[in-house]
Amino acid sequence: MHVNSTQFDFSPGSRNWIAKFFELFQKGEFEIDQELIAQKEGNLTHFISHQTGLIYGTANSFIFSKNYNKKRFHNDEKLQLLLFETLLFTYLRKKQNTFSAAEFQHTVIDFYNDYYRFSFKSFIEHKVSKQNPRKLELILASRIGVKSSFLGANFWFKHLSNAFIFLDIILFRAYLEGQRFSFFDTYQRYAVSIINGLIYTALIDGKLEENEKKIVLHFIQSAALSRPLRKVYKQRLHIGITLKRLQSELVADPLLSQITYEYGHFILHSTHLVSDLEKQKLMSLGDLLQMSKAEMSQSEEMCTAFIDQYGPKEIQIYKQSTESSFAFKETSKRWLRIIGRNKDRLITEIKESKELMELLQKSTKEELSQEEKEQVKAQFYDILKSMPSLALFLLPGGSLLLPIVMKLVPELIPSAFKTNEIDKSNKENEL
Repeated sequence: MHVNSTQFDFSPGSRNWIAKFFELFQKGEFEIDQELIAQKEGNLTHFISHQTGLIYGTANSFIFSKNYNKKRFHNDEKLQLLLFETLLFTYLRKKQNTFSAAEFQHTVIDFYNDYYRFSFKSFIEHKVSKQNPRKLELILASRIGVKSSFLGANFWFKHLSNAFIFLDIILFRAYLEGQRFSFFDTYQRYAVSIINGLIYTALIDGKLEENEKKIVLHFIQSAALSRPLRKVYKQRLHIGITLKRLQSELVADPLLSQITYEYGHFILHSTHLVSDLEKQKLMSLGDLLQMSKAEMSQSEEMCTAFIDQYGPKEIQIYKQSTESSFAFKETSKRWLRIIGRNKDRLITEIKESKELMELLQKSTKEELSQEEKEQVKAQFYDILKSMPSLALFLLPGGSLLLPIVMKLVPELIPSAFKTNEIDKSNKENEL
């Protein structure tokens, strides 16, 4: 696939990426399928989220930026972009007409009204920032990550993907329909409702397999429950839950019920061959969720088709829950991906340095003087100073040191190369 130069200027997750997204919309880089948005099908957002992978916390494709090479983005960037696009898709479905990007961003920020799960640095920046695009960038970055310990209980990485990210879409749709609520409190109630269904499913055959346990624990971690509540649900994972208890804590929402049932199928189908008895007990859960036989059948088909298409090991929930070394590997890959992506900018910087290019060309024909060699060295050092993480990577063992140093000194992330630059004359982007 050919990657044009515009793709180098769009980096979801980096500062200013949302403004850049809307600018690219105006330029026709992204496409809006108006016929798709205008469809009356009530479950369209659910179906689209299945196709993209958002339901399983996996960004396998995008809604609007389909032509972008997603291999150039790391998992955090892909999931942030997909969450943003699905929020936008849900909003467009509600509006059914041209709208202001500023209005959309204000609506989403208001939806996350009491969200506070920021790092200290992001919390301060969110509070002092007067720009809605930046506020939204900070919210989305915080939404997609889940903390877990690495190298000891006191060393934390946000290397896991939020397995419950689709709950944001369910709640946003309710918000657009006029419901007003505390985002975080409501999110936890919905998450707990699903967790109960997951625990019931994981123990449906009377035993808890290791992979099932890890997947459910990933969901519990994603729910960001208080410590006492987290302890309760970890205990339930060992002792089980009755359908009566599950019903008493159930949130009545048709789409939430469907997702709960599908997650149940995911746990079973992605870990072992499902028995007839397990299918019967899972149908009992569907009955409790007030789903029709047709809805149960559709949910099973969609879930198994997704697993067959991508394989459980390509789905983030499964992959992150079953790889013990995932924290280190994923964090390493993230920074290496960023550095690798900037090699194109590094080459551009070298080409734009007239003096350096002349000396490099001269060196292919004749020996440079000592003074000229020092000039070449000085020019390269200037470029490396603008990308300190690249210099670190070039050190012996740099690829091993990189994720730890990036955690402690995030300023080393390559930022000197300008990304997500927008046309300042375009004060407000309209779709």
